[in-house]
Amino acid sequence: MQRCVWGVVMGLLMGLLTACQLDGMFRNGVQATAFRERYVDQPRYTAMVLRPYQQGDSYLVDLSGRMTEDQFGTYRAGTVVPLGSPITITRLEDRYLAARIEGYREEFRVMVETQQGTADDVTKELAVLLTQTPPLSTVRPVMRPYIERQQLAQGMSWREVYMSWGQPDKTQVLPSSASVLEEWIYFDRRMHLFLENGYVTNWQQM
Repeated sequence: MQRCVWGVVMGLLMGLLTACQLDGMFRNGVQATAFRERYVDQPRYTAMVLRPYQQGDSYLVDLSGRMTEDQFGTYRAGTVVPLGSPITITRLEDRYLAARIEGYREEFRVMVETQQGTADDVTKELAVLLTQTPPLSTVRPVMRPYIERQQLAQGMSWREVYMSWGQPDKTQVLPSSASVLEEWIYFDRRMHLFLENGYVTNWQQM
């Protein structure tokens, strides 16, 4: 009888330790498990054009912004993943999410910047990358032709720019007291893009 009770107690303790164990980007194992149930092996679509970095035999998608800030020697890969490509998160790593994208044999690793380490926190970060429905179905009709041709237009939202061109290589906030002004730089396109309160106002060649 004592052995049975001891076995139950040990099982409970191991369960608690697993739940409290840190899992990389997550606060604890409970949050990691909640995320796995919500995302891993669940088919999605890419919600933006992907311009990944080359990392050995895999591709890296940096949603955190750390690559462009800290590692200027890391170059984007010579591939562009179209908007709306089928994508599936396959597993969690220490600081990455591993994913497969239809039509690519290489693995994609997604780097996110979490604030609280919860499943909801990571889900919020991934909203810019993943969507459950084909993304063009949610685009404003006036902007759809530009996105389909991977072009810019005045009045585009920052999210629509992501859908058309992907993430910029560098961003900076410009001084302003009346609104939020941003400059986005795309090195491969040699383009400076200017946004006010999240909407495109102008652009110019380097």
